[in-house]
Amino acid sequence: MIKIYRKKVAWMLMAGLLLGSLSGCQKKETGSIKGTAVQERESRPGRDTTMSAQEPEESKAMGRYSETEIELPEEIENHMKCGFFRGESGNLELYTKEGDYYSEAISDTFRYIYQDGVWERDEAWAGNDALKEKGIDLMYITWGMDKAYYLGGTDSDYRYHLFKLEEDGKLTEQLEGVFEPEEGRDYGLLPPKFQVLEDGKILVYAYSEAYLYDASGKRMFSMAKDFSGTTSDARGFSEGSEFVTVLDDQVVRYDLNSAKVTESIACDEIDGVRDSAELFGDGAGGIYMATETGLSHINKGGSMWEVLIDGSLNHMGMRSMYMTGFLEGDNQDYYGLFSSGDAGKGILLFHYEYDPDMAAVPPSSLTVYSLKDNSTVRQAASQFQSEHPEVRVEVRTAVEDGGSVTEEIIQGLNTELLSGKGADVLILDGLPAKSYIEKGVLMDLSGLVEEIESSGDMYNRLIDGLKESDGTFYQVPARFSFPLLIGEEGTLKAYSSLESMAEYQGERPLVPVENYGNLLRLTANLRYKELFAGEEGLADRELLIRYLETVKTLGDANGAKTIFSEQEMEEKWTSNYVKENGIIDNSINYDAGRADSAMTEADSFGGLGIPVEVRRLHPGTLIVPAEDLYLPSTLAAVNHSTANEELAKEFIRCLLSFDVQKEEFYDGFPVHKKAMTVLIEMDKEGFSMGSGIGDYHISAEYPSSEVREEIAAMADGLAVPIRIDQTVMQMVEDGSRDYFDGKESAQQAADKILRTMSIYLAE
Repeated sequence: MIKIYRKKVAWMLMAGLLLGSLSGCQKKETGSIKGTAVQERESRPGRDTTMSAQEPEESKAMGRYSETEIELPEEIENHMKCGFFRGESGNLELYTKEGDYYSEAISDTFRYIYQDGVWERDEAWAGNDALKEKGIDLMYITWGMDKAYYLGGTDSDYRYHLFKLEEDGKLTEQLEGVFEPEEGRDYGLLPPKFQVLEDGKILVYAYSEAYLYDASGKRMFSMAKDFSGTTSDARGFSEGSEFVTVLDDQVVRYDLNSAKVTESIACDEIDGVRDSAELFGDGAGGIYMATETGLSHINKGGSMWEVLIDGSLNHMGMRSMYMTGFLEGDNQDYYGLFSSGDAGKGILLFHYEYDPDMAAVPPSSLTVYSLKDNSTVRQAASQFQSEHPEVRVEVRTAVEDGGSVTEEIIQGLNTELLSGKGADVLILDGLPAKSYIEKGVLMDLSGLVEEIESSGDMYNRLIDGLKESDGTFYQVPARFSFPLLIGEEGTLKAYSSLESMAEYQGERPLVPVENYGNLLRLTANLRYKELFAGEEGLADRELLIRYLETVKTLGDANGAKTIFSEQEMEEKWTSNYVKENGIIDNSINYDAGRADSAMTEADSFGGLGIPVEVRRLHPGTLIVPAEDLYLPSTLAAVNHSTANEELAKEFIRCLLSFDVQKEEFYDGFPVHKKAMTVLIEMDKEGFSMGSGIGDYHISAEYPSSEVREEIAAMADGLAVPIRIDQTVMQMVEDGSRDYFDGKESAQQAADKILRTMSIYLAE
């Protein structure tokens, strides 16, 4: 229901934030290109994904690619990249423009050429003046296979134009009329990329297709390709008579004479690859694929991929950086161009050269385990790797993106940890931390916490919330969020107890309609202290019954169901999706008068645009934290059985460092105060968002600096961490379904839940 918009950038929506479907493969194939001498271990559900081992035979293997940053001209620090390729002289060429995509003015554009290890600006480049004369804002430039330069950009009406830059510096328009909008639309196709072939044909990349035009501008045919979810997606390349792209999560070859797929290549063995993948050819029919996991290659006709560069050992794996270009050099070397994100320093360029004297695998190993992929952990792993090149950081996850964490996965991990094995560092999100502490699985981190808190850089109360009753610490949060309530002051008092929630009488329901899975969870979170303050928690039968009855009363009032039909979801503005904490932003229901209050989870400033706008539209409406509760996340702990205690603790220091904490991954606020200040001061002019259902629509801007300061100040009052065992929560949901469907009593449901829970808690 919620969409994000940016001025003049429909084709760059949420670039770098949405996950793509392209995956790389980590299999070895003998070939002429230097590659890693070690085949990577797989990380798949149901397999041993937590072992931390140092393998002497691997450390003896020599030869891998080293990474060196190439200094770029200082003046382009705040520029945007428009092109990166090898041009007419064979040298690297970089094209940038001033300003950003939010600007309404035509930006100055610049050409830089890399010669003899130095970047030089081409002051005589005619492209800038030619574009300004035409009133075109440059978006993309490339060197065609027909040995000419081609430029694409938008005019003042946001219509796209493609030009050939002639030798006399003039622009000749190509494919006139192709990019005109269809009737009823404000703009036409805005291609993220195009290529000009040797015979003058032009390959234009759209979102789910690529179109081939002849030199006269006639469309010859279209070829399907995957859409990753971001309109900047331009995965693919043309070489010879072939077009290589991604289709149905596989790399495919199209014959450009027939538009038919001639080969499909599976590549599903690397998890967590984003849409910023770069595909390019090797000149002999082979394919390169560069992603955050590294650089892989497959020969023409081959069946297995060779890992050339391991992205976990360099900056390729950093989640704060988005790959915007990857090229082959002259001597089996490579160049990677990256954007370092909102809190970074703009454009970065790295050179990758094969070093036969470098150990193929660092001699030491540190393993980090989490149930699901975590961007902050990935960022810390890359940062740690760059600071400790002698240590290989292996980040293992139990399930792939979109996968479900099952009870069997957790039981398997528990068995391994209790036997004295497992990863060095554990990310406890979703894991039974309390049980691990009781069984001696985790290491006491009190000394480390004292050191971290003494720096004065942290929100110490958020860390202190994880202190055990005996004063020890076994887990440290790297991120946090907190529930916010939306409504008038009198209404919000109803959230002070289960009883007052159940007894609420207003013009509308207290809580917007949700499925019972979410209603159970949001009630458990909002009334956490009441439900979990006692030693037994939900194992207290009378408390469990009262909890279930409260949720049923709320559900009767707002029309909740265990599962909705498609028609019901549309009518009730809800879904069957169940969030771990149940707190889904439903401020639009409050705005539309469908409930007397609403709630949202504050985990980023950008995500609060709609709730803040709703408050503005309704005088007397408040946005306040739910008591002093917060949701700690990216909870780091050290396995008591680790042989790498100091390295594991150093990794946690890195996780909490300013360099990692200042990056925004929309996975929670930082626990580092200075990092929070960076986010508070970060303006995002032109960034807007909207939500709509049927005839209803609301839009909002990025929260103002005053609002950002207001939200950040709320962190000072948070003290009680919400720590709910998700396995227990799932047992409650499963065991109460018949009660909510009217098939049994609350007492019967409670007894059924307690029987299941007792077996789990006894393990």
